[in-house]
Amino acid sequence: MQIFALTDPREVASAYPCATETPRPFWADGLNLSREWFAANLGRHVEGFHVEEGGKVVGHIYWAPSEKALVPYRTEPGVAWVYCEWVQRAHQDRGYMRALFSAFIDHLKANGYKGVLVGATEYEGYMHYSHFQVRGFRVIREGNGGKLMYLPLSQDSVQVKPFNPNIPVEGKAPVEVLVIGSLFCPVGAATVLYLRKVAAEFGDRVVLKEIPAGPEALARYGVADGIFINGEPAFFGPVTENQVRTAISEALGGS
Repeated sequence: MQIFALTDPREVASAYPCATETPRPFWADGLNLSREWFAANLGRHVEGFHVEEGGKVVGHIYWAPSEKALVPYRTEPGVAWVYCEWVQRAHQDRGYMRALFSAFIDHLKANGYKGVLVGATEYEGYMHYSHFQVRGFRVIREGNGGKLMYLPLSQDSVQVKPFNPNIPVEGKAPVEVLVIGSLFCPVGAATVLYLRKVAAEFGDRVVLKEIPAGPEALARYGVADGIFINGEPAFFGPVTENQVRTAISEALGGS
């Protein structure tokens, strides 16, 4: 087992072991798009740790300092935000995540971080809150199927305040699809690829607008990442191309 921090964009060529498992998940269609985003944003809006076995990346923790994190919260400086973590199923329950998380925390402590925040979920298998609870994270906010959790390092509490979402509907077409970011995770990136294809099939009845993730998007929309159909959030979690097509068709039928 070897654990290391990502410091070179070339190391991103093996990022997202969640999308390189066997059998290949269909949402791995977005892998290349996500790797391109990660390489362009390494050291700007994302950092990472990988764990290797036999020269193959089998697990990751991706995160960012609060000053650079793309999250829908105003957060005091000196805090780490965990975006996501994963160890491939064949290597789970063998101590890989424990060692990976320990190396991550050692790095944060050595660099004077006050604590760690994570937007955990209530979905089994995807950043479930119980995995963080056993490490000492505590829930500080709940809502919309998720739990904001905090792990103190040198500071017992943290100043964090959510942005107010502002998703406009411009009336340019019967169906307006707004994509904000959504390239960091291969699940979201695959959905973006499907949306590009499906929106084109419907011609001028569907308008697709893509906004790059960044501070400007956060300030304007109050959202760091997401897909919206006529102003409403859509497509949380993996969806197929046919599911995207069905959602667009249903939105047209109700317009």
